[in-house]
Amino acid sequence: MKTGNIPDGVWPVMLTPFSGSGQIDFQGLEQLIDWYIDQGVAGLFSACLSSESLQMDDAKKLELAKFVAGYVDGRVPVVAGVMGVADRSKRIGMAQEVVGAGAEAAVFTLCDIVPEMASDEEWIEEMERHLEKLQDLPLGLYECPVPYHRMLTPTLTDYVVQRKAFRFLKETSADIDEIGRKSRAGTACGLKVFSADALSILSAYKCGASGFCGLQANLWPELHVELFDHWKANPERAETLQRFFREQDWALSRSYPASAKLYLQMAHGLEIGTTSFLNQSAVGTADREWVGELAESVEQIKAGSLEESV
Repeated sequence: MKTGNIPDGVWPVMLTPFSGSGQIDFQGLEQLIDWYIDQGVAGLFSACLSSESLQMDDAKKLELAKFVAGYVDGRVPVVAGVMGVADRSKRIGMAQEVVGAGAEAAVFTLCDIVPEMASDEEWIEEMERHLEKLQDLPLGLYECPVPYHRMLTPTLTDYVVQRKAFRFLKETSADIDEIGRKSRAGTACGLKVFSADALSILSAYKCGASGFCGLQANLWPELHVELFDHWKANPERAETLQRFFREQDWALSRSYPASAKLYLQMAHGLEIGTTSFLNQSAVGTADREWVGELAESVEQIKAGSLEESV
């Protein structure tokens, strides 16, 4: 049984390569996993929203999560999403299977637990029913924005930090006060809070966030690793990186995640296709120009030669 080892740092929300038939491209996935690890990431979040998990049936989600945990083979920790699973018993079963396959934690989305109009108290009651079956299985939580955006309110935070099962939170408020509140609450019990917001990630670190778990880690994870590792020792470089993350975040609003797969092809030579089923995203010949320019900008900032914005 895993112990829920969740180190601080950068945790990419993993992409999933697909073959032309819509099946998972496992050879491409192996390349992608090796690339993430080579960038120095602290861990991997598999079977998440960027993985297109909500576009898969439960069997394929489970296959994906097990494959990632098996192929990683302890090189870095893996947490696995249990997303879009219809009922409690299936959710519990998948959580047990992914942890049994080697994931450090099974990650539930807050919005899956109860319907949108349910109260915090009803969420807690339902989660208690899960925990009765899961015992001390290590768990995570994800403030996933779909199908609706349920957040870890103060009431839910008070509950979660009193349950030792919870080790990982992907925080999506993009609100520094909220990130700080949750981070402080998690410190006492070992709950690690990872911000999804690249635009404010430096401020998130200053208020106690454990790391970054957002879309940009699918394009330039090494820059986020650099920021995490050196933001205290080199504040000038940290500000330069933070500006870059803000200025280039537009790329994540253009045909993501298909464009991210194209970027990995062009910038890093990964042999993966651009097929995507999320957001009806697709890329064509015209996208190669801006993706190429983006890759050049990343190389410049990596080399420290990009002019700072005034």
